[in-house]
Amino acid sequence: MTQAAPFNFALLVEDDRNLALAIGVALKRLGISHHHARTLKEARKELNTSEKTTPELIVLDRNLPDGDGLSLCESLRESGYLGTVLVLTAAGQTEDRVEGLNRGADDYLAKPFSWEELEARIRALARRSHRAITQAHWKIDESRLRILGKTGWIELTPLEFKLASHLIQAQGAIISRDDLLKNVWGFTLLPKTRTVDFFLSRLRKHFEKDPENPRHFLTVRGAGYRFEA
Repeated sequence: MTQAAPFNFALLVEDDRNLALAIGVALKRLGISHHHARTLKEARKELNTSEKTTPELIVLDRNLPDGDGLSLCESLRESGYLGTVLVLTAAGQTEDRVEGLNRGADDYLAKPFSWEELEARIRALARRSHRAITQAHWKIDESRLRILGKTGWIELTPLEFKLASHLIQAQGAIISRDDLLKNVWGFTLLPKTRTVDFFLSRLRKHFEKDPENPRHFLTVRGAGYRFEA
C-alpha cells in the first residue's frame, strides 16, 4: 500500500547544487513537490510571491551565501508562519542545535547525514505537525496578550485573553459557567451575571467570520462553553 506524502509542498533552501539535487530526489521519493532557492534573497522572494503555494515544509541550510539561514527562520516565526522548518548545517554541536531550536526550527540535522535519516525525520516531523493541526491556527502569546486565530493575530484585553486562552487550552472540553467565573474572574461567591456571555460575544466579534453563527467559541446549552478549532 502506497504511503501518503508527509507534506504536499516544500521549499528547499540550499546553495550546494549537488546536495540540492540529492535532497530533491529524497523529497520526490516521499511524494513531496518542492521549489528550490539558493540564497536567502531567493527564498524570501519565493515566500513573498502571493500566487505561490505556502510551503508546509522548509528544508533550510544554515550557511547560505548571503547570511545565516536561521535569520529567515526567525523572521518567519515572528510573522506567524506555522509550517515545519528542518535546518541543515555542518555545525552539529549541542549549542548550535539549541540555538536553531530556540530561533524557530522544528528539527536540526547535522551534515553529513544519510538519506534514510533525512526521510525518517521528515516523516516524524509530519506526524508531529499533523497531531497539532487542530491547534495550529490558535497560538497563544501570553507576553503580548494576543492570540493567533485564522485571520491573524488579535490583541485582547486582559480578561478577553484570559477567557479565550482558558477555553482554547481546554481542547474542546465543556467548561461550566461557574468554573469560568471562578478560574477566569476569580469569584468565590458566584453572582447571577451575564458576564461570561458578554465576554464570549466580544471574542466572537474578534475571531468569528459570522459572530451570530460561531464555529469556534461555542455555548453548550445547559452545560457551559467550549472551544472548537
